[in-house]
Amino acid sequence: MVAEGRSVRPVGRVLRLLTGVAMVFVSGQAMVSAAAVLNFQVAGILVALFVLYTLIQLAMGRFVSTINPWLGAVIAVAPVFLLFALGPAGQISALMFIGVSLVATAVRADGGCEVMTLSGMPMGRRTHLVCLVFSPMDWVEDRLSGGLPRAEDKAA
Repeated sequence: MVAEGRSVRPVGRVLRLLTGVAMVFVSGQAMVSAAAVLNFQVAGILVALFVLYTLIQLAMGRFVSTINPWLGAVIAVAPVFLLFALGPAGQISALMFIGVSLVATAVRADGGCEVMTLSGMPMGRRTHLVCLVFSPMDWVEDRLSGGLPRAEDKAA
C-alpha cells in the first residue's frame, strides 16, 4: 500500500500529470473564451482556494493530524466540489485548481490528496490524506511492482 506522504511510482505520476494537464487545458480554453469579468472572478476564487487550503493544512498539522485519511480527503475535496454550484466561475476555478494541483502533485511524486499539494509546498509538507481517485491505482501499481523499492527507499 502507498503510504500517504510518500512518493508514488511512475504510472501514478504520469496519470496525475496527464489528468492535470487536460484539466488545465480545458479550464484555460474556457477562460480564453470568457468575458474579463468571469476571468477576474476565477482569479479571486483561485486565491481564496489557496488561502482556504493553507488554513486547512495548518489546522491539520496542529489540531487534527490523526484524522482518518479517507474522511479527511472527503472533507478536503468538498469545497472544490461545492464550487460547481457557483456556475461557470466556480466550475472553471475548480477545474483549474485541481488541474494545477495534479500537475504539482505529479512533479512532487506526492501520493497524498491533490488539493492539499499547493498549500503544502511552501511549508515543505505532504499530507497524510489519500487521493480519492489515484490512491487505489497507486496501491495496484505497488502490488504489481512486486515490492521493488522506490527512489526514496534507495536513497535511504
